[in-house]
Amino acid sequence: MVSKRRCLVVTLDAAGNWPPELALVRALLGRGHEVRVMSHAAHAAQISEAGAAFRPYDRVLERDPTVRRNETPQTEMARVLEEVFLNPRFADALLAEVQRDAPDVLLVDHMLLMATAAAESTGLPTAILWHSVYGGMAQGPAPMSGSLLDPVNSFRDKLGLDRIADRWASAQKADAIVAFTYEAFDTVPQDRPKQLHYVGPLACMSRPEVPYVLPWGPDDQRPLVLVSYSTSFQNQVSALQRVADATADLPVRVLLTLGRAILASELRLSANIVAERFVPHTSVLPHARLVVTHAGHGTVMAAVTAGVPMVCTPMGRDQHAVGACVEQRKLGIVVPATAPLDQLRSAIATALADRALHERAREFAAGVDLDGGLRRAIEVLEELHVRGRVAPEHEGGLT
Repeated sequence: MVSKRRCLVVTLDAAGNWPPELALVRALLGRGHEVRVMSHAAHAAQISEAGAAFRPYDRVLERDPTVRRNETPQTEMARVLEEVFLNPRFADALLAEVQRDAPDVLLVDHMLLMATAAAESTGLPTAILWHSVYGGMAQGPAPMSGSLLDPVNSFRDKLGLDRIADRWASAQKADAIVAFTYEAFDTVPQDRPKQLHYVGPLACMSRPEVPYVLPWGPDDQRPLVLVSYSTSFQNQVSALQRVADATADLPVRVLLTLGRAILASELRLSANIVAERFVPHTSVLPHARLVVTHAGHGTVMAAVTAGVPMVCTPMGRDQHAVGACVEQRKLGIVVPATAPLDQLRSAIATALADRALHERAREFAAGVDLDGGLRRAIEVLEELHVRGRVAPEHEGGLT
């Protein structure tokens, strides 16, 4: 039996990152490990309910993803780089917690670049929790380069670490990168790091959910379209309205999920559309014929796991990289977020009628191994404490 580990998870409230991380926390606790989680107050109840110890950040680091800002994807990314990726206060919090009560293993959200550097400086076995496609992000257009690397390298200088020339090089210095995506879905880089481990979207594991009763009668046989555009605010009111307008005259039922920051009263909805603030994907995807989405990684993983094809309209963040994988795997249709209404309507109608597309989606779902992914994630983290670096071709089982 593997000895008990003392794990410190350092993360944040960034919408799609949290479900797979929480699933991993639960699994570690189920194996008998001690888990502490540093995160924002929004996660406190779920952390405590799972049986882990919650460690709050100072108030200065508290953030609310539902705050509405009139931002473009470009200005939002610039703000998030400063507030999250390049914020040394996350690193300070990690170092203070390690000093207070040193863990055996560190697990750090991949968005927290400064905290990743701080983890490296401790010498403790460290895993990076990567909640998106890896190849598309590591090889795609740099969200930070040139002068934006300066804060990272200046901080690394203070920690006595060598400088980096690539935006994700600090993650590649960790003992493991645990990627919550499917290897078969991602564009795996040719120079794949040996410590990269694909474990799939752990949050898609079957869990008891409050049943959701569709608001249409059982005799209504129109195809169901699920519209999902993030639980965090991304200035997506206009995107939701475009989808509502595009589906208004189609012979479909539409379940439109609003997230935490949008009100149904802000939208003009036709009779075939029902808006809900939140519906668990696992409760509705078995009934859905199509998902229309911004290509957020969490939504896309839920759709491909359920075998439901997509129409994606990426807006920003990592969504273009995720949408590119959808397109490359032929699991959906990608259209620009600013595409004319007729183009969006045509894409939805085409996807609904494309039998080959639906068959590919079902075949992909039939090939996923959720249980195996969760086992592999635990193996990776348990071996970190033993050897400091996981063997990339490990095939052993849990004891």
